[in-house]
Amino acid sequence: MAILEGKTPAERNKLIAAIAFGALALILIGRMFFGGEDPPPRRATNSNNRNVTTAANGTTATTANGAGGDSQVGDPSLQVPREVVYTPVSYSVPDAGRNIFAFYVAPVKPAPSVAEVATPPPTPEPTPPMMLSGISPSNVMARTGDFALQVSGDKFTPQSRVYVDGQELPTTFASAQQLSTTVPALLISAPGARQIVVRTPDNSLYSNQTALNVAAPPTPPFTYVGILGSQRYSDKAILKNQSNELLTVQRGDMVGGRFKVTSISTRAVEFTDAQLQIKHTLPYIENRPGGSNNNPGNPSPRFQPPKPPDDDGDDDEPQY
Repeated sequence: MAILEGKTPAERNKLIAAIAFGALALILIGRMFFGGEDPPPRRATNSNNRNVTTAANGTTATTANGAGGDSQVGDPSLQVPREVVYTPVSYSVPDAGRNIFAFYVAPVKPAPSVAEVATPPPTPEPTPPMMLSGISPSNVMARTGDFALQVSGDKFTPQSRVYVDGQELPTTFASAQQLSTTVPALLISAPGARQIVVRTPDNSLYSNQTALNVAAPPTPPFTYVGILGSQRYSDKAILKNQSNELLTVQRGDMVGGRFKVTSISTRAVEFTDAQLQIKHTLPYIENRPGGSNNNPGNPSPRFQPPKPPDDDGDDDEPQY
């Protein structure tokens, strides 16, 4: 060929390959555009004596044996039955945490007890501008007379006053650490504690409080049970001690180590405490002989004690 003349073998092979690939490409393009014959359909025979024809395009046709193999049957009821496999579909959903139709009712909380009720902390009291450190005396007996009271502390001023149970007393300013006053007997007429405080009349300066202890005074440990004497003079009284022993006393006698007899009458016997100078009265509460009389307002009959024995045998003992 003229086209291969003057070419080397390698160039000839390349040229022949190029021509062959070009021709093959033209054939494929022509087949794509202009089509071609389909291959003959396949026939299959099933167990139901039906011919199943599968075309090249994937469609199938079923014909009965002897009824013409090329005729297609389009009735779906004549198609080959297939086993249906049912696979249930399960949906995974979260379980309900509670019934949406149930309404929430808050539980009734019991009322807290008194011990559970939280009490607010107490408010701290401010520090007093003045300080009261002590008093002298700090213990006195009730029903005694007026007495001097010494108050010691710090930061006292000439305007400071001593108050006993809220009653202001005349106060003497000695120094910033010492005050003195006189407590009247009326303020200690009964036993108990008395509150002492130092402050100014306008209450701009005040101190802390302290207590004055007022104790009950001792009383005669006797009972007035009778009287001796004439109708005009009642000069002897019969007392009974806690051991039920009888004791005859008269005016001026000292009994119990500290009580002096100051008065004797059919109603009562009066004593004076020689140490505290306090008066005590013992009313008549017993009537002898012949029963008891608990009304001290009624005069007691004369009590005649038994005649003492005569030691020397004569009858010269004095008669009561």
